[in-house]
Amino acid sequence: MSVLQIQNVSKSFGNLRAVEDVSIALDQGDNLAIIGESGCGKTTLAKMIMGLAKPDTGFIKAQYYSVQMVFQDPNQSLDPLWNVWGILKEALWRKGALPPQDIQKRIEQMLVAVGLSPQVLQRFPHEFSGGERQRIAIARALLADPQVLVLDEAVSALDTLVQKQIIDLLKKLKQDFNLTYIFISHNLRLVRNFSDKIVVMYQGKIVEEGRTQSVLSAPAHPYTQQLLQAAFYTNFRNL
Repeated sequence: MSVLQIQNVSKSFGNLRAVEDVSIALDQGDNLAIIGESGCGKTTLAKMIMGLAKPDTGFIKAQYYSVQMVFQDPNQSLDPLWNVWGILKEALWRKGALPPQDIQKRIEQMLVAVGLSPQVLQRFPHEFSGGERQRIAIARALLADPQVLVLDEAVSALDTLVQKQIIDLLKKLKQDFNLTYIFISHNLRLVRNFSDKIVVMYQGKIVEEGRTQSVLSAPAHPYTQQLLQAAFYTNFRNL
């Protein structure tokens, strides 16, 4: 069942064509990666999906599902003046008036789901590690009961070990909550191990798409080939 349709979407900022004639269909349960270098249009497309920016042309059909985003840097996405209780309670406002005991129960259950203890509710963001802050951000997004979660470079600010922990958590949450993911990244190693479908963007356009393993094993477009070569040399230098 289709949960998201992006049809011939374009977006410009002055003379800059950030996204050009992009079409994507996303089915329930998909785990789609959108990759490309900085400035290729990935984040602009994500903002349009979220309704934070309006397409100049084309349309995004988002009926009968909700979408939430987890951003790259939890230091910026979590209010430093609020404790965890306040941050997570705010996410429940769309649910309308809930009995206090139900609010408490849902928040505690979600903290456990992301691997944190309910005992952290009175702590503030600066008291957590980067990985723990991202877990709080994920919990906040899930409290809104989304069907689609947009992960905009959601692990790129974390070290390698913590990246793996968050990726493993996201895989588990996908099954537990029947989620559909849009995973925006420039890290091909993560994409290869996480997503089942892939879209490659270059200068605002989709230049290649398909099953992740097929595209990364035998890329057809020269730009995808360049991305893979760059990733290989980066990994080689880090040995």
